[in-house]
Amino acid sequence: MDEFFQDLRQIQKKERNNSTLARVEENFYESIHNYLDKLRESTGNDPFSDEYYLLKDTQRIATEVCERREHKITDAAVMNIHRSYHLFTGKPKFDLLDTTPLNLTPEEEKFYFSLLDTLKNHRTKISLDKFKDKDDEDKSNEKKLIDTPIETKSEKTETKIKPKEIPIEEKTSVTTNIPKSNPIKEEDISNIYSNIDDQFKSSESSLNKELDNETILIFDNIDSIIGVDEKSYGPFRPQDIVVIPNINAKVITRSNKGRVVKI
Repeated sequence: MDEFFQDLRQIQKKERNNSTLARVEENFYESIHNYLDKLRESTGNDPFSDEYYLLKDTQRIATEVCERREHKITDAAVMNIHRSYHLFTGKPKFDLLDTTPLNLTPEEEKFYFSLLDTLKNHRTKISLDKFKDKDDEDKSNEKKLIDTPIETKSEKTETKIKPKEIPIEEKTSVTTNIPKSNPIKEEDISNIYSNIDDQFKSSESSLNKELDNETILIFDNIDSIIGVDEKSYGPFRPQDIVVIPNINAKVITRSNKGRVVKI
C-alpha cells in the first residue's frame, strides 16, 4: 500500500471525527485524479489484480472525503448567513461576519463564496424591506385613486357628479323610524375599561410566564436557532449547558437532544 493511499485514509478519519475541515494540500483534488489515472493504467483489463481493488477503494474513500467536506462548507456558509442577515425582525441589513472555514482548497474557496452570494441574493429577495417598499407603493397608488375627483364624460364642461338630494319628507321619515336607545351612563363606561384592563394584565402575566428561561444540558449537535424572544441561540455542541426560553427548551428535550438541569 503506497504513501498517497495511506495519507488519503488519514484524511478520511479526520473528516469523520472532526467538525472542521482536515488540512490538505492546495492541489489535493488534482493529486487524487492523477493517482486514479495511474491505477487505471496499472490495472489494464484485469479486474482481479491488486491494483484494481486499490482503485475501487481509492474511489470510495475520495468520494466520502469530498462529500463530507462539501457538507461542512455548506453548513458553514448557511450559518454565516444566518448570523449576518436576520429575517422578519425589521433589521434585515446584511453585515457579513468573517467566519470563512480554515483549510479550504482554491476550488472549495470558490464554492464557499458562491454559496454566500446565492444565499445573500435569496434573502435580499424575501427581505422585509422589499415587501415594505412594495406595500408603500400600493398604498400610495390607492391614495391617488381616492383623491382623484370623479368627472362626467363631458370633460369640457368639467361637470362633477353631485350626490342625489333626498327630499325633506324622506329624511324626516327615516329619522323618525330610528329607535331611541338608552343613554350610556358614566358608571357603565368605567366598568368596561376596568374589565379590559384586567384582561390585559392577565394576558401579560401569562405571556411573561411562557417566556421564562430554562437551563438545559445539550446531548447532540444543534445548529443555531431563533428563540421565541427573537434572539439568536447556538450553535450547540454535546455537553453544552445553555439558558434559553422554556418554549424552545421543550422542543429540544422532547426530541431527546437535551434535558433540563437545575443549577
